[in-house]
Amino acid sequence: MTSAAFDAYAGRLSLAASADDRILGVVLLGSGADASRIDEWSDHDIALIVRGDAVADVRASTDWLPDGERLVAVGREWHDGFKAVFDDGRVVEYAVTDVTGLATFPLAAARVVLDRGGVSDAVAGAIASTRTRLVSAPEALAAALLVHLLVGVGRLRRGERLSAGNVIRSEAALSFIDLWLAVCHPGESHPDPFDGRRRIERVDPEVAGRLDDAMEQSTERAARSILSLAEEIIAPAWPGWPGSGADAVRRRLGWST
Repeated sequence: MTSAAFDAYAGRLSLAASADDRILGVVLLGSGADASRIDEWSDHDIALIVRGDAVADVRASTDWLPDGERLVAVGREWHDGFKAVFDDGRVVEYAVTDVTGLATFPLAAARVVLDRGGVSDAVAGAIASTRTRLVSAPEALAAALLVHLLVGVGRLRRGERLSAGNVIRSEAALSFIDLWLAVCHPGESHPDPFDGRRRIERVDPEVAGRLDDAMEQSTERAARSILSLAEEIIAPAWPGWPGSGADAVRRRLGWST
């Protein structure tokens, strides 16, 4: 998916929507809102804005979607968003709503490609009112990291392997990322306003790669590696690093230094 191909499909979408009097607007979200992020793995993330009396009918059909006849899987999620796959592996995620509903969407960026009235204003209002992801202070992040390591390894030793892996590779890893950014990149905006794990490679590919390598190990080895990485990278840059807390984790889990 090149930028040209991506925009070509967006153009087809806008053209098809323009021919349907039920549709008031088309808004591109995700990569579609920022052409610099489009690559071969970008999906189409779309908000389709329709008349209030047409929402149910449009949600019930994919006739409005270019290549809709080529969809091989379509699913409606609990929040009324849809995920779908085309026969060539392309992905489209879409929502169908009216202008009032659009104004309540959590949006950080959007590109309006069709506006028959009120759509751009609703997008601006949604962006202005969206609360992006909040991050705790470094002291709280460090404590959370140590707790996640203890809880995750504890569950592993209890036999809860799936839950343990999630705690270490998801919660502990995210606490590490947040703490690392706060300490080593203070004042810099996160590359993604909602997902703390996205585009971290843009900040520092080496650290991101080392964290990824750690997470590919078995669960307990991953936990030990995350702690070691924090002690190597974060602790020297931050006088507030809880060294005694890290020592307590190692003692409790029987890890040698």
